[in-house]
Amino acid sequence: MKYINPLNTARISVSMSVLNMDQVEELCEIPAVYEQRTYTALLRHVCTPIERPGAVADPRMWSINERMYVAAYYMSSTREDGPDFPIGKGNFHDYLLGQTDFTPEVANIGFDFEGRAMIYSPMLGYQAEAIETLIEGGTFKKNNYSWWAATMAACLRGADEEPLPYNDDAQYEAALLERIRGVRKLADPQFVGLFDYYRQCEQQAAHFVHAVTNLHGVLAMQVSEPNAEKGVPELAPARFPAHSCISERARQIMGFL
Repeated sequence: MKYINPLNTARISVSMSVLNMDQVEELCEIPAVYEQRTYTALLRHVCTPIERPGAVADPRMWSINERMYVAAYYMSSTREDGPDFPIGKGNFHDYLLGQTDFTPEVANIGFDFEGRAMIYSPMLGYQAEAIETLIEGGTFKKNNYSWWAATMAACLRGADEEPLPYNDDAQYEAALLERIRGVRKLADPQFVGLFDYYRQCEQQAAHFVHAVTNLHGVLAMQVSEPNAEKGVPELAPARFPAHSCISERARQIMGFL
């Protein structure tokens, strides 16, 4: 049994353990299109919260950056080809942002748009799950625009507005749906201008990984500088899929290929 060192960040303190086969079975039974739902189940299985002031115990309340980082940390600790495991033509370090964390400066980034003060906050796990459910459930088409309109609705608000409250999945999904429809009704110049601000804030708020979204869901951008002379290739965005935390042999046993 491999030992995994505890993980401590500004908002996360957890001890970690290797998946058992019942947990592997549960993860493999979640439809593959629901990657964020699978992420939550994975993180709840492998992480045991360590109580301390300021720590956030629920992985659904972690940012998508934090979630990807914790899953990648698990992979780097358990995979035979870790800790700098390969990802396509690159490796884990090509996507890892060093010396970053979820700080108060990252949590709320202010900007002005058409004379209105706005705030950007990084997307959290429960928000990503809600968006994924709406898109995979057919409420919106599965394309870049649907993901981007939804993430803008989830992450942007007026400085005079309170964040959408979360009481339960049904309540939040209904409230978010109303906001998404409002974003989708913006005029062309307004939407494009707001989207450009959103992407700038998304990069400014990057911590652990530079998390982005597109029609495939949540991904991490390459952060290493491509350099042909140094043998650093230009890399595609990476997903760090939750099922990659399961050994290949265990996936074969479960019939999950």
